[in-house]
Amino acid sequence: MIAYLAGALGIQNMESHSDYFGRQDFAPCYTLHFRPEDALVGDASFFCRDGECHLFYLSKRNDDPPRLPRCELDHAVSTDLLHWELLPPALLPGQPGEPDDDGIGGATIAYSEGGYQMFYAGTNPQVIYHARSDDLIKWEKDSPLRPIIVPDPRWYVPHDAPVEDPYLLTAWRDPFLFYDDPSEQYVMVTTARLNHGPLRERGCVAWTVSKDLKNWEVKPPLYSPFIGAALEVIEIFRMEGRYYLIFCHGETNTTRYRVAERLEGPYLCPEDDILLPNYMYAPRTAMMDGNHYLVPWAADRIGGNDDYQPEWGGEGYAWGGVLGTPQHIRPLPDGGIGLFYPNIVDSLAGEALLGPSLLEQVRSERGEWKGTSGRLSAASSQGMARGMLSAGGKDFILSCEVTMKRGAAAGLILRGSETGEAGYFLRLEPRTGVISLWRYPRPWVISRPMAMKITPDVDYNQPLVLKVLLHRHILDVYLNDRLVISRVVHDYKEGRFGVFVEDAESEFVALKANELKE
Repeated sequence: MIAYLAGALGIQNMESHSDYFGRQDFAPCYTLHFRPEDALVGDASFFCRDGECHLFYLSKRNDDPPRLPRCELDHAVSTDLLHWELLPPALLPGQPGEPDDDGIGGATIAYSEGGYQMFYAGTNPQVIYHARSDDLIKWEKDSPLRPIIVPDPRWYVPHDAPVEDPYLLTAWRDPFLFYDDPSEQYVMVTTARLNHGPLRERGCVAWTVSKDLKNWEVKPPLYSPFIGAALEVIEIFRMEGRYYLIFCHGETNTTRYRVAERLEGPYLCPEDDILLPNYMYAPRTAMMDGNHYLVPWAADRIGGNDDYQPEWGGEGYAWGGVLGTPQHIRPLPDGGIGLFYPNIVDSLAGEALLGPSLLEQVRSERGEWKGTSGRLSAASSQGMARGMLSAGGKDFILSCEVTMKRGAAAGLILRGSETGEAGYFLRLEPRTGVISLWRYPRPWVISRPMAMKITPDVDYNQPLVLKVLLHRHILDVYLNDRLVISRVVHDYKEGRFGVFVEDAESEFVALKANELKE
């Protein structure tokens, strides 16, 4: 994907490189949300085998963060997708004059013939190259280095087409390789562009097949929906007999998916096709203990605050950031897939920050409140009423059962001030079927949620289970175990827990939180 997003921002005057990485929220981290020292984590791929999961990711180390990077391919390893150990870089850009001297553009790996085969993209031109390793650590590029796979001009824009913007108007990048058992062949899917159609709608999924990883046949487009300039960071996997095609949609900056009964398609849009929201981008799947996880990277916010708005739009996000939360992929009854709470993070739960007994000590200035052990009832018929608890936290795993008895809205306050006037408000609205995240205090004239999700299948007349992961600046929210909000937050680093009702009556049960330990 390599940051068409960032290149489009056109931001020039930035804080210095050292100041950027010196901020607390952008400090190195080797637990859950991986970020090495003085680097941004970008597009990644995973190779999991023998109890280890190897992460190969595009890394931006030089120049200031938002510019279109000249990436190297860096390497880390984990045994649980939570704790990461940094390894030596896997691939560096070529020397001046070499075919890949503009940087690495994403990679995919397979094991074959007693060694590891890596297929990686160049960036100018966009073609697929090959490298080999005996141990996943030391990699050797082909010598001489030549393209292994290039777009077939019968269907795709050629890699050497004379266009004004090669990155936007040509595409042959983000390779993903898998072995398809039913057809007994390797399949590589890549980001590509059709050679016909509206200029900004030519993005398609190309596929290339091979029996031996040496001889490749480029096929006609697998999926060409005419919905964007490029369908980026594509992946296909099988689950319970169906094929799932995942891609990033740059125009909306979301991760979406399609479903097919056969590898060849047709790939159809499900009722709810969005897997990940804005700025949780470029995810790849990883297998751990028989479970599928979808792991994006979470973009840094250049200004380091929630309100920052750059001159050229894009809400101030940079290319690259930290590795996102591994979200558990599970099949749905209707044949689709969804992202769910990853139980593996429970192993990071530390000291108890909030327990049932504290619900009896709620501090409120308005409304009607009644707290007993493990249960808190709240009601207000005159707008907002907050109830603040004496406990607080910085990084935590939280869970709570919420029963909406009547009214407009109720929810949780995270990292709140002592009075609850400031903080992050997680808001449930039964009348509209919406769950949203707000930063308080809100602007007087125009305000909007930081994130929101419409939940038409949720029965708000039944008890709802909320789970929250808040680690550094990454916030994930789950409703009845399913992911509904994933967002970066910067302004409030720590604060108190609280609850609120707004023209509503609600009951909060089993509200508990544990420190999320690194």
